[in-house]
Amino acid sequence: MTRPEWFVCVGELELAGDVTWYGMATEGRWVHSKLLSGPSRAPVYAGFYWSQMDDEPAVARVSMVVLPLADPARIVAADWNDGYNGYEPAPLDEYAVLCSTAFDPTHVSGRDAEDDLREAERIITAGNREGRRVNYAEIVTDPDRAGNALFFPVDGEERNGYEAVEDDETVVCLTFVAHDWP
Repeated sequence: MTRPEWFVCVGELELAGDVTWYGMATEGRWVHSKLLSGPSRAPVYAGFYWSQMDDEPAVARVSMVVLPLADPARIVAADWNDGYNGYEPAPLDEYAVLCSTAFDPTHVSGRDAEDDLREAERIITAGNREGRRVNYAEIVTDPDRAGNALFFPVDGEERNGYEAVEDDETVVCLTFVAHDWP
């Protein structure tokens, strides 16, 4: 994995049931279930790094996203495991999408998921031109329930995720990574 050069809190994710990462319902996603019940929102932290192709200007890309669902003591005490069991989810047009399943643009009535993807791409492309250090897009997919989806630009060809799981199989933290094999 490309080591993040900086971490920032990029906002909060509205939680409703399961959480999906990489792609949307129609492509490449992985669903994380048995999340800690109670919080309706969780902070999202992203680890960014500068990526440069040939003579192009460097652009910010994400190599790690962390979604803590409990206090640090519970997360530290939990067992960590490979959350994907060998499954390799695919990014959607070089973007990783993080959202609750209920707020996945393909599941919200009246949403055009392709329009949401184009809007996220527009926001991130503008950020690339501006040299934005924290470059991602948040799309509100369900305004009535404040449901959102976060789109992150990723370069890594490989993906994985880890779950911090308590003895009763409750997930208290999710960590997602994008990486390349050397």
